[in-house]
Amino acid sequence: MDALDFPFLGNALWVDFLNTEPTLPGGGTGDLIDRPEAFERWARATGEVGPHDPFEPDRQEMQEALKFRAVLREGAESLLAGATPSRSIVSAVNEKLAGSPVVSTLIEKGAGWDLTSRIVAGTATALLGRLATDFAHTLVSGRPDRLRRCEHPGCVMLFIDTSKNGKRRWCSMETCGNREKAAGHRARVKRLGAKI
Repeated sequence: MDALDFPFLGNALWVDFLNTEPTLPGGGTGDLIDRPEAFERWARATGEVGPHDPFEPDRQEMQEALKFRAVLREGAESLLAGATPSRSIVSAVNEKLAGSPVVSTLIEKGAGWDLTSRIVAGTATALLGRLATDFAHTLVSGRPDRLRRCEHPGCVMLFIDTSKNGKRRWCSMETCGNREKAAGHRARVKRLGAKI
């Protein structure tokens, strides 16, 4: 699987992590990071792990990543339902935050400043900490209600709606949005044809 095969549509790293477990056309789920090698490719595709940084998760780290993805999924479902994440979710996120070795760098950006953060390369623990940080930022942003599920039937991709008016409906206009618009067009043409 090439790095381009991973969907990065979520506008947040933790959401993209959840989107590595898409629903298949038959209704089951797939897993794009079901093996350590696939998890490594995804981590590198995110840009959180550089192409030459050491990052070789073992089976135990892989299982920990999948377990944490399930916790974040539960957190996402809480947010989608308008509820507060449970204490067990917050506890799991805090556990990952505590083990998160992150290096922050202050950089001048135009007329102002920006603070960039990057995990210390080499461990899945660091990457899971980065995912926990990203989830926490969603909660503290005051806009956890911007988490959405794509409205296209059969698509379960999640995304953070960053549109100005907060009315984004599709994970991607190029895929689900166009499919929905095409289906609507076909339905209108069919209705008009039936009236003639």
